[in-house]
Amino acid sequence: YGNAAMLESGFVLGIGNRWANRHTGGVATYTKGRTFVHIDIEPTQIGRVFAPDYSVVSDAGEALATLVEVAKEWKDDARIPDYGVWAKSCQQRKGTMQRKTSFDVVPIKPQRVYQEMNKAFGPDTRYVSTIGLSQIQAAQLLHVYKGRHWINAGQAGPLGWAVPAALGVAAASPDETVVALSGDSDFQIIIAELRAGP
Repeated sequence: YGNAAMLESGFVLGIGNRWANRHTGGVATYTKGRTFVHIDIEPTQIGRVFAPDYSVVSDAGEALATLVEVAKEWKDDARIPDYGVWAKSCQQRKGTMQRKTSFDVVPIKPQRVYQEMNKAFGPDTRYVSTIGLSQIQAAQLLHVYKGRHWINAGQAGPLGWAVPAALGVAAASPDETVVALSGDSDFQIIIAELRAGP
């Protein structure tokens, strides 16, 4: 439903984000017919993947405060369209276009692992992931219910990050279940440290 909403949109505002450099299909499909505004405190991130129509170098909090202030000023302006219809169409897509997360075929496919994890772990579970297919599939298939419960390296090249990061998350949240999602290359990078011991 997120992809469908994106393709139906006419205006996209990104605040403190990285426009992904791994697209399904071409960047032209992603950007065609849409106005993009990118706000980031780091100027080198703006235009890295494609040039936005408008860019603002700013702290995210300050930018949001200014945008909210302007929105309040424009609240009763008759020239501003009613976006209630758009919001309802987004809710309709969300209710009818959920990604399939039920896989019970044999032989077992990777998707089944995440299906079983959804059954085994509750809504308070914190997931920590590095990069690779395990992270991409987990982001698509795991049921994460709360903010700060999907902790991702979010960059290229952090192999070996998942297990030590999960230890940090567990230390910060000792009463919660923390699950590290580590692919074979990620795990092999830290295996020597695990073996070394005290």
